[in-house]
Amino acid sequence: MSEASKFVKTEEAKVVEENLKDPLEIIKAAAEGIGLILNDPKPSCKHCHGRGYLGLRAGTGEPVPCNCIFPKYESQKPANDILPQNRAQRRAALKKMSNKQAAAFLKASK
Repeated sequence: MSEASKFVKTEEAKVVEENLKDPLEIIKAAAEGIGLILNDPKPSCKHCHGRGYLGLRAGTGEPVPCNCIFPKYESQKPANDILPQNRAQRRAALKKMSNKQAAAFLKASK
């Protein structure tokens, strides 16, 4: 191996470097490629135990990401302030609320 080939990155060298990377780094690089910003793994996560990935797929060797590293968006959270317009749905939503929340909401809506 010549001195020049040690520093020139070939396709084989790139593949070897990817195999030696930490699985979390591979997940973050893939997420960055699609424009997704990931959180740091939670140290107390009961699924991944703070690693950020659950394991490696047997056939391909790619890491399986844990849910704790994905961001939680506001659209995924239920909106308690907006009640449905249908009477039956509105009553069902009010039953799910606590009595204090429902009373406060009904006072504010009058």
